[in-house]
Amino acid sequence: MDWITNVETIAEWIRSWGPVAIAVSILLNILISITGVLPSIFLSGANAVVFGLERGFFVSLAGEVIGAALAFMLYRWGSTKIIKIQKWKESKWLSKINNSSSMRQMTGIVLLRINPMIPSGLVNFGTALTRISLLHFMIATLIGKTPSMVFETIVGHDLVFLSENKSRLIISLLLGSLVFFLFWSKRKKEEDKV
Repeated sequence: MDWITNVETIAEWIRSWGPVAIAVSILLNILISITGVLPSIFLSGANAVVFGLERGFFVSLAGEVIGAALAFMLYRWGSTKIIKIQKWKESKWLSKINNSSSMRQMTGIVLLRINPMIPSGLVNFGTALTRISLLHFMIATLIGKTPSMVFETIVGHDLVFLSENKSRLIISLLLGSLVFFLFWSKRKKEEDKV
């Protein structure tokens, strides 16, 4: 299981695919999105090592958005087959979401995607229960995933090339920690109110 968290090992494996390495990386990202439990930061870092920061970012972002869209469609299809989930669809909070405007639904997805405390798989599953269109889901996912993909790509890359990018890595980790802390403290305040 160590290979999953080893950026250099993942990078070598992707590189070994030669001309189809981009397609293999995107397929791996799709698998990560569908399972909803594996972290993608290591793959994003490996993509940056193999393809360079900019190209690696776009490969990772494409894989994340396509993977999220496929997970969304799979979860939506599955939600029609499971009776217990059908009952969830009748809940007040889902009704409230479904009755809001497309722009408001998309804004909600963007905010959920930016929040580092909410797993992507949970966002994919939760939105699959709503009536939001696939196109709106993908647009919101693209917007919301972009900041985290920038972070994951830079941090993953700089961990491998630590001696060259120590300062940037430290700044990235500090900024990432700040974002995490802001979301955590907001959540804590909301929990204290309840």
